[in-house]
Amino acid sequence: LDAYSWVTLVIFLLSIVPVIRPFKIPFFRQTHIRLNLATSPPLGVLILLIIRAIPITTVRDGCIGSMGIQPYAILILFYSLAYICISLDLTGLFQYLAFWVSRKAGNRGILAFTLFFCLTSLMSGLTSNDVVILTGTVFLSYFTRVSGINPTAFLVSEFTTANIASMALYIGNPTNVIVSEAYDISFIEYSAWMLLPTVVTLLLAYCVLRVMFNNPVYLPRQIVAPDASPNSVLLDPKGAVFGTVLLACCLATLVGTSFAGVSVWMVTLPFAVVTLVRDFLYDLGSIKWMHSNNGLSTVTGSIDIDIDISTSSTVNNGTIDSIDRTRRSSRGSLSNRSIGLQSLPATRAETAPRETVGLHRSFQRRLGQRIKRLGYRWPTVFAVIQRMPWAILPFSLGMFVLVEGLSLVGWVGVLAKGLVVFTLNYVTAVYGVTFVSIVACQLLNNLPMTILLTRIIQHPNFSSRVTSPVIMQGVLLGLIVGSNLGACLTLVGSLAGIMFDHILKSKNIHVLGYRNFLGWNLILLPVLAL
Repeated sequence: LDAYSWVTLVIFLLSIVPVIRPFKIPFFRQTHIRLNLATSPPLGVLILLIIRAIPITTVRDGCIGSMGIQPYAILILFYSLAYICISLDLTGLFQYLAFWVSRKAGNRGILAFTLFFCLTSLMSGLTSNDVVILTGTVFLSYFTRVSGINPTAFLVSEFTTANIASMALYIGNPTNVIVSEAYDISFIEYSAWMLLPTVVTLLLAYCVLRVMFNNPVYLPRQIVAPDASPNSVLLDPKGAVFGTVLLACCLATLVGTSFAGVSVWMVTLPFAVVTLVRDFLYDLGSIKWMHSNNGLSTVTGSIDIDIDISTSSTVNNGTIDSIDRTRRSSRGSLSNRSIGLQSLPATRAETAPRETVGLHRSFQRRLGQRIKRLGYRWPTVFAVIQRMPWAILPFSLGMFVLVEGLSLVGWVGVLAKGLVVFTLNYVTAVYGVTFVSIVACQLLNNLPMTILLTRIIQHPNFSSRVTSPVIMQGVLLGLIVGSNLGACLTLVGSLAGIMFDHILKSKNIHVLGYRNFLGWNLILLPVLAL
């Protein structure tokens, strides 16, 4: 290790801080540099390049991939599934299921808790934990408010099930994909490993949650059931059926092609393209309907939108609220799945500081008008694209490059020697790596942690000391479990936790701050991890 090694380590750790706690740095007059999920890791890479701590080839290796990890393949898989799931969400299917469950439960509080536990587990298992957090948290905040109950039990249950059930399938969490891609684990092989542990952990979690919240304050036996009809939120029934069948076909194809060694991203990308084409056709039909009703001329020029989609991975609350409002009112307008074109200040060009140069204002005004027209012309496609987690793209690529830099300057080799202590047998491999992963999630966030530990496990200093394939399987199992369960301890342990906290604050729910969330999970997580 030399000076560059220590500088690289410091920059890597500092790059994680704005991911957990974003902030702004004054730059010039009223201009600020925003350090957040999307900007911090790329800035760290840029600094390392400027001081020549890493060569440009490290950036290439971090983006294209090395040692079995292909960042581009992981991101294509992630965004393909994200598009399918978000498009399915905009049909109103997930809200329909939530209202259907609440109607089935009626005024029975325990039954409502149990049914929502099953629903969020199923949704997370078949889609991803992010989809559950984005859709379930918003509904539960409404459900608990209308029912007049403390939301703590329902929200802790939702967050826990979302992160446990995401272990079941390859596609449930980006961390699963990273480990599986690095070690060429097929979809069917991964499922064979993880389905049983996931089901057992979910059953255990339900029992512990019932004991933890065995108090009428948190789980009253009688509640006020919402009177809204599930059909009122199912905005595009045909689209919901189409999306569900498409997602089922995608999962079935993943199982079938796993025997042929086909890369997972090659399977999911075509299904995402089919979904995109269907959304375009849906919007095209809506526009034709508007033309036939002479509605175009009455809407143009009256739509104001928020064009800041660069950090939408952390959830734009205005987007979610306005999409819901537009859905409820759109049956007689543009389309049932119309995007929430927000009634916000028109564009950034109109709210810019007075010192802003006229050319800059003109550019932003033109950009805003173009985006406005696109949002009106293709509302469904625009809605899905706006809700896509774009910030994960620069974040992930930046972290891949930073970890590649740590490997180059020697830190990965040093850490690999330390991790060897857990390779004595299968049990120490599973529990040791699980413990390290859970702790590291709280310090680094689960996605950077998984990238780093995967590199450490691949390093010769570690892999050469593994005496059998069974022990290596235990190491990988521990890493997968730790990267998912590690999200359940603190709100900063995962990207899903950051989104969860953001949504709760936007809904004025403060019963699960950092300390309360940690307190509940200090009871729950040790039982689940064992």
